[in-house]
Amino acid sequence: MTKKMIIFDWNGTLIDDVWLNLNAINGVLERRKMKPITTEYYRENFSFPVSAFYKELGLDVKNEWDSITKEFGDLYIAGIEKVKLFPDVVTTLDKLTESGIEAGILSAMEHKMLNKHVEMLRISKYFRFIEGIENFYAEGKTHLCRKILEKSGYSEREILFVGDTCHDYETAKAAGCDAALVSRGHNTAEILRNTGAPVFSSLTELVKILRG
Repeated sequence: MTKKMIIFDWNGTLIDDVWLNLNAINGVLERRKMKPITTEYYRENFSFPVSAFYKELGLDVKNEWDSITKEFGDLYIAGIEKVKLFPDVVTTLDKLTESGIEAGILSAMEHKMLNKHVEMLRISKYFRFIEGIENFYAEGKTHLCRKILEKSGYSEREILFVGDTCHDYETAKAAGCDAALVSRGHNTAEILRNTGAPVFSSLTELVKILRG
């Protein structure tokens, strides 16, 4: 698999934050005296747009969307300093650099928050660009595909999207690029395999394929 650039998702791909998302969602549910969900349920059902996922949980997204997103955001931000990189991230980025493969980030996290978090974890130097969405609604990122391709300077066939959700696969397809998925994040391996994309258990496993 010969690629010149890897575009990474952030949440659940490079950072281990499923637990924090779950805590924040359950915080929103508990404030409305609704039953919390389990990690298993979350990983088997999480999808984009998140408004549809929240609606399936029974939340009133029609009338409470702004308050729901604010509550979730406040709860997530409160725990963000405890979120760590997956153990193989830095070694993976080092190996990509050694191989002459560039890296970027495309995330459904709000742009300023994303950049702040990347800087906090001290890995900004590895990325040619870091791109998040315009707001805190986490409605998806496929609309940024053309912008990302233009920023990269590469053709579709020279780029690989790496993520941890079915939405990451959809984003790659919208851009006309290949996708590879990592099964330790926000969707289970079984769910990810249904896309038909190659699924890996870690970035270490993926890099072995990239480096041949």
